[in-house]
Amino acid sequence: MTPQQFNIEKIINGGFGLSHDADGRVTLIEGVLPDETVTAKIWFKNKNLQKGRPQQITNVSADRVQPDCKYHKQCGGCDFQHISYSRQLQVKEEIIKDLLTRSGHQVLQNAATSILASPLPSPEKFHYRQRIRLQVDESQTLGFFKRRSNTCVPITRCLLANKKINTCLDALQHHSAFEPLIRRTESLELFFNPASNRISLSFHLIQKPRPADKQQASMLTEDINDIERIFFTGNDFAPDGLGKLSFTLPALPPHTSRPLNLSWETGGFCQVNLQQNQVLIQTVLDFCAATETDSILDLFCGMGNFSIPIAEKAKSLLGVEGQGSAIRSAKQNSTLAGQNNSTFIKRPVHDACAELAKEDRRFDILIIDPPRQGAPGLSELLSQLTAKRLVYISCDPATLCRDLAELLNHNFHLRKLRPIDMFPQTHHIECVALLEKRPENH
Repeated sequence: MTPQQFNIEKIINGGFGLSHDADGRVTLIEGVLPDETVTAKIWFKNKNLQKGRPQQITNVSADRVQPDCKYHKQCGGCDFQHISYSRQLQVKEEIIKDLLTRSGHQVLQNAATSILASPLPSPEKFHYRQRIRLQVDESQTLGFFKRRSNTCVPITRCLLANKKINTCLDALQHHSAFEPLIRRTESLELFFNPASNRISLSFHLIQKPRPADKQQASMLTEDINDIERIFFTGNDFAPDGLGKLSFTLPALPPHTSRPLNLSWETGGFCQVNLQQNQVLIQTVLDFCAATETDSILDLFCGMGNFSIPIAEKAKSLLGVEGQGSAIRSAKQNSTLAGQNNSTFIKRPVHDACAELAKEDRRFDILIIDPPRQGAPGLSELLSQLTAKRLVYISCDPATLCRDLAELLNHNFHLRKLRPIDMFPQTHHIECVALLEKRPENH
């Protein structure tokens, strides 16, 4: 299609620049900044929407920077690397403010100017990821997928990955035992273990591992000092045992008075930005403001990222999680911390909430950290279960706004909303919201 010129009005959720063509049709353009004028080539078009990529920028924003990554124009990640970091934070705040304003809910519209705080910046702008997953395409190329493609950009290092991961990746690609393994692999994950300062590898194989695969893995482990362990996973077989990754959470006064060790199974979920995770935990604990008399319900508790530190002060804690390995880790972390006031159960969160409400259980403080789809249809149960306050951690501001609107209609006040930048160089945004329960007779 013939390139067209567009004025970028704002950046919307998802990272695209919003514009309109001469007919008023919504146009989304990647890799741009507000107030830029760009000539763009359209790659998708229907009656109401078109998407494009910039070919020339005639009015360049002062906040545009040259990306440091040599793969930036090809790789499908790091869609904000062309924006200065200070402006990235502003853009993310503007995205949340825009969603709140367009929510249609008066309280949320007011919150856009009265409650929404500025994002907390990440301590590290690059090399913050504790894990990465590389794909293997049909030509056995190891890397990240190109934008809108199943073809890989070959990657020798990633600027978001922990430097130790990049050192290990370089050593792997120069070892003779690595190539035959990649030929049988769909994807490769590299995990940095802060406790050992070494790397674990997970090869997701097309078929069950053969003796030759295990021999090649042994050669890699023996020859590359940075490798802690290698395990194989696949669609039709379970891994033969899983290693552990762990980090030490320092004391966070006034909430905790001692360091805590948090571990999880390799391949299980943990926040990838471990330094910023400490800021996230501190924020959640501040919002909870738990005392020695408070009972806590932690939904989607995972390996106890919030459960373990908040249980240090609370009277009691119940953690609920649907993923078995996470619950195993949470129980072990609680035991290691010597906590006898915590219980963890494996159950789908919606089912557990329905059961707890049926039992007429109530908790002083409720923490919920759902996946990207949020917690649709759960607001009424959350209201029944919460006595004082609810802290909602979100990784998608669109589903957060939807869920906040529902919660506000079920006897909650919105008191605080704090974005936390867990993922610099990308459009992704983490938020923590504090809601307080209205009196029952309100």
